[in-house]
This record gives sequence, structure tokens and C-alpha cells, in this order.
Amino acid sequence: MDMTRCPQTEDEFAAYFYALIGRTPGGPANDYEAVLSALYPWNGQLLMIPPGVGPGIKQYPGAPFFGLTQQYSGTPKARVFLPADTPDDLGYYTRCMQYVDDAAHTLSASKKQPTAQSTGLVWAWYLAGPDNAYAPIQGPDAGSGTTPPAGDYQDQIDALNDRLEALEASNATLEASNATLEASNATLEERLTVVETALAGGFHAHGPVNLPIVLESLTSLRCKGDIDVTVKPGQATPPDMSAGDPPDAATIVMARELLRRLRERLEVDEP
Repeated sequence: MDMTRCPQTEDEFAAYFYALIGRTPGGPANDYEAVLSALYPWNGQLLMIPPGVGPGIKQYPGAPFFGLTQQYSGTPKARVFLPADTPDDLGYYTRCMQYVDDAAHTLSASKKQPTAQSTGLVWAWYLAGPDNAYAPIQGPDAGSGTTPPAGDYQDQIDALNDRLEALEASNATLEASNATLEASNATLEERLTVVETALAGGFHAHGPVNLPIVLESLTSLRCKGDIDVTVKPGQATPPDMSAGDPPDAATIVMARELLRRLRERLEVDEP
């Protein structure tokens, strides 16, 4: 296969990919992490297939491996990206392909990536993301390793600047929201301190208890009514109930007189 010719179709790119890494579709792929971490020749250099680019960025003519990139986070993640002319919903100008499946094809059926526990892996090629069409970054006769003109970077620089401005604006909004939350938190902490201090001091009833004493019968005097007191912080001082002083003579005379009048009234009211 001519490795200096930019693939013009997705099938050609699949063939280019497998020729590049020296593997065959359907063959064992348990070593895919080592294979995709290796260095491969490009324009007189040895390079690893680079990680994917961010949203809003299109591959330029002459990009390594004709714009081929891979999902890589510490180790390869079994997916590569082909360049595309249209963005997906997240703004990525790529077509995502997974190159690893298992013998039962459960990974391809579920569009899941292999895990550390996956076994029986085989080399494959199937769509693993939005159906963005592959777009060659240069014609079939341009050759590999060409150096793009300086102007070709301007769109990427503009896209990165726009994204940076958006991130800065978002960061400013988050900082303002954070300041508001901190102020609210400070207010809540102050109120919580007041409540905790009040609870620690206790709440007690303060004030006189004014209840009428009702004579229900000749042998029953009861207090009836509502207790109207104020509940507030602090320790209430209870009245001294230990004196135990006997009633004075005047009180006894008044009680006897009250009972005498009640008896007379009851006698008068009897038929």
C-alpha cells in the first residue's frame, strides 16, 4: 500500500490504519494498548498517533498520519478519530471509529470500550460515535508530510480564541455565583451561631401566672384558665415555695365567712 497517499475514502483509511500498525482485521488484539502506544514513521520521523483535538478544530493539510488521531488518556482507549468537514453535536470535526471488538461482538453491539477485564479481543473497524462523514484533508497526490502554510492555522487559532473567551466568560459567571453563595453562607453561619447560643442558654417561662380560682363545690377549689407567660432566653427565677407559712387569722376568718354565706344561700335555694 502507498503510505504516502492520503486515503480518499473511509475504507482506504481503514486499510491505511492497519498497514500503519502492522496488524490484520480479525486478528488477536489483546495487545492493542501497546500497539497504539508505539511510534510509527511519518515524514522521516517516528511519532505516536496523536491524541484527538478539541471541539471547533479541523485538521490541516499535512497533519501527521493524514489527520488520524486517537482517544488517549494515560493509555489508548480503543478508538481513533478521522477528520470530518462537519462538526458533531459537541463541536468535534471528527468521525469516531472503534478498532477493537471481542469474538462475540458484544462491544460493537453495545458501542462499549474494552476494560481491563476484557479478553479475547480482536482487531475491528466500526462506527462508535455520530455519523459524521470522513473528509480527506488533502488530495490523493499531495503526498505525506507536507508542511501547511501559516495561514492554515488561523482558523484553528480563531476557534481556540473563541473557546477561550467563552471559558473566561463562564468562569466569571461561576466566580460571581460563588461570591453570592459565600455571602449567603456567611449570613447563614451568623444566624446559626445566634440560634446555637440561644439554645445553649435555654428557654424558660417568665412572668406571673394569673389564673382565677373557682369554687366547684364546698370541698373543691380549682384553678381554671390559660397560663399567659413569655418564653424567652435566660434562666427564670422560680418563686420561693419553701416558706410553708400557715395562713394568718384574717385569711381564716374570710374563708369561714365565705363558706357560711354559701351554706345560707344553698339553704335558701332548697325547695
